[in-house]
Amino acid sequence: MKIVKQLLFLTLVVFLWSSVAAADEKGGQAAIPGPTVVSQAKYPLNVGSGEYDLITRIQEFPAGAGVANHMHGGHVLVTVLSGEMTLREKGTEKIVKAGESWTESPGNVHSIANAGTATARVVAVFLVPKGAEIITMVK
Repeated sequence: MKIVKQLLFLTLVVFLWSSVAAADEKGGQAAIPGPTVVSQAKYPLNVGSGEYDLITRIQEFPAGAGVANHMHGGHVLVTVLSGEMTLREKGTEKIVKAGESWTESPGNVHSIANAGTATARVVAVFLVPKGAEIITMVK
């Protein structure tokens, strides 16, 4: 019985291989081009066991708009899609331009603002423990 199963498996593999090869020859069509990676960022992250919500938001900040001092209940990755944002934390100020990113750790107090003249658009990805606040304003 074991030999029969092996022969059936081998027959299936040969059939699939020959089908793919025949489709490549028969189609003669060029493969669809894949995406071009324009920007990539990698950030290390340690997360303990438990349940989390992964929330993605695309936000627009008109010139002069921002969020005063606040913190998050989980980790955040923000990427500027267009325009630029000013990040203020721990007594420093950093201008983050389109294509650049920053991370925010739980409990880290910071503020962000669009100090430019054009609307800025960002994508923010939040990884927060189930039930935790996404944002808490700090006075």
